[in-house]
Amino acid sequence: MARRWIEAGGAFQFPFMGAASRSLQGERGIVCPKCAQATLRAYFHAFDREKDVGTIWVWCPKCRTTTHLPRVIPKVALGPDPFSELSREEFARLETESGEHLLDRLDRLWMQGQLGPRGDL
Repeated sequence: MARRWIEAGGAFQFPFMGAASRSLQGERGIVCPKCAQATLRAYFHAFDREKDVGTIWVWCPKCRTTTHLPRVIPKVALGPDPFSELSREEFARLETESGEHLLDRLDRLWMQGQLGPRGDL
C-alpha cells in the first residue's frame, strides 16, 4: 500500500506556501520546513499557456507533505512539463482517474529525470 500524501497544514501551511512562492522565483535547494530531511521538489503546469498562468505543486519526497498554489505565474522556467499538451479536461482526468495519485506520478517522473531542473529544486 502506498503511503499517503499529507497536505501542509497548521504550523506548516505558510512555510510550504512560502516555499512554493520562492520556487516560482527560481529558488532551489529549499529544505523541507517540516522534516528538514530532504529538499522540496516542484512542478508547474500552465493551464493558460498564453498567459503562463497555472498551478505549482511543491512536495517533500521524504515526509510526503505537499501544497499547491493555483493561478500563479512563474518568474523563471521551472523545468519540463510532460503534460503541457493536455487539455484542462485531460489533466483533470490525469489527477482523478489515472489510478496513480498525481504526486506519486510527479515524484516518479522527477526520479526519472523527466521533471524539474537537474538536481532537486
